[in-house]
Amino acid sequence: MACKMRILILLAPLASAQDLSCVGCIGGTNKCVADTTIQLLEDDDCIPCLKSSGKWTWPCNVEGLCWCWDSSKPKYKPALLSGLEPALEKPCDIFTEEMFNKTAPNAVHPYTYEGLCDAIDMMNERYDEKIFMMGTLQQQKHEWAAFLGHTTHESAQYTAAREALVCARTTERDSGTFCKPCDNANFDWENRYCEVSLVANGQFYEEYCDKIVTPPHGCVCGPTTEVDKENLAGLINPNSAFFGRGAIQLSWNTNYIKASQVLAESADTLCSQPDLVATDPKYAWGTALWFWMFSNPPGEQTNCHIKALEGSFGGTLRIINGGLECPPDPNGYHAEAVVTRLRYYCIAASVMGVSLMDFDGCEGLGDAFQRCVQTGFCPECNEHYGKSTMEPSVAPAQRVPTPRPSDWGSWKNEDWAAFTRGNSAFKSVSSLFGSLTLSMAVCFWL
Repeated sequence: MACKMRILILLAPLASAQDLSCVGCIGGTNKCVADTTIQLLEDDDCIPCLKSSGKWTWPCNVEGLCWCWDSSKPKYKPALLSGLEPALEKPCDIFTEEMFNKTAPNAVHPYTYEGLCDAIDMMNERYDEKIFMMGTLQQQKHEWAAFLGHTTHESAQYTAAREALVCARTTERDSGTFCKPCDNANFDWENRYCEVSLVANGQFYEEYCDKIVTPPHGCVCGPTTEVDKENLAGLINPNSAFFGRGAIQLSWNTNYIKASQVLAESADTLCSQPDLVATDPKYAWGTALWFWMFSNPPGEQTNCHIKALEGSFGGTLRIINGGLECPPDPNGYHAEAVVTRLRYYCIAASVMGVSLMDFDGCEGLGDAFQRCVQTGFCPECNEHYGKSTMEPSVAPAQRVPTPRPSDWGSWKNEDWAAFTRGNSAFKSVSSLFGSLTLSMAVCFWL
């Protein structure tokens, strides 16, 4: 029988809704303000929340809708609290550039190590809850490993800045950069080429656009047509659409505006220039950090950051792509996507020098790990056999798809086209969910 070994990490009680609300928010520079990204309301609507008796009525009874802002500081809503103390060592002193190169030896712009560290420092200067900087050294390393495992999977080891089905190949002209949106049936995955554009012959593209939602809840969006019918036939301006981009493949107009409110000086920045997420390291990394720290399942006071500190890799996957991978359809491509995600997570854990975290929280993930090791399709995970959450009931198979490479760069010696088809940034399906947590491109891609 397979034995189960858990990473036991004790956390102080998590912040309740009232910790982020306005009870006691009186005096000095404190002001009770509204989070207009959640619902349509004004700051004055939050005045009843100053009293504990107001917590039972709207808007005080909605998680995080009203919060206490120190007006002497920039207006950034606090992140959920883990209850842990911040560490003294900075995240990029733990995760070095040498480790980055081992994790993603083929990384391309905008995925630079310097850009990652700058984005982390920017976030940590703003918030008391620090990313990759809470609790013990082991907890920090485990969080790093989880983040790296997910984002290398989503972005094809930091080589894909844009969703392949929309913009696998860019067309460069003097007037700018343009993309050719495609559907799966007309996309050549081996050569990464779109044969028939979705906007050809007067058609239009409007994926990842909730037209009903407008600022401050979502960027204005609508049908996108080809730029012209001659020199740019079948091409769209990428700044007119909100498809997947960046390390965690941010998508949907509702998420672009929320990320912009945290990362940019204006909520309009990523609404008017969404392609910054594919070209500027600040936003390519920053949007992934935003999702990690601020995206929580509806009705739950948790996020990927807290789940990682609790020792639950399965919990992080449930938040990122639980609708499609917890569990995946055994006859669908998501079953293969889980395999590639596990491989990248094992690579990251090895680079960080930690064992694998708990797979609980994502139905079927532990079983997927067992099958992956037993069949030899996760050679990077072999060294974690016996140390991980789910120990296979039989020894890992000797047969592996490819020889085990050095420096954990298993993709170096593989059929790159075939391997990348298992990455989220290289496959796409139609949108299935509309909530914040499940409205990321990572939730819809194979």
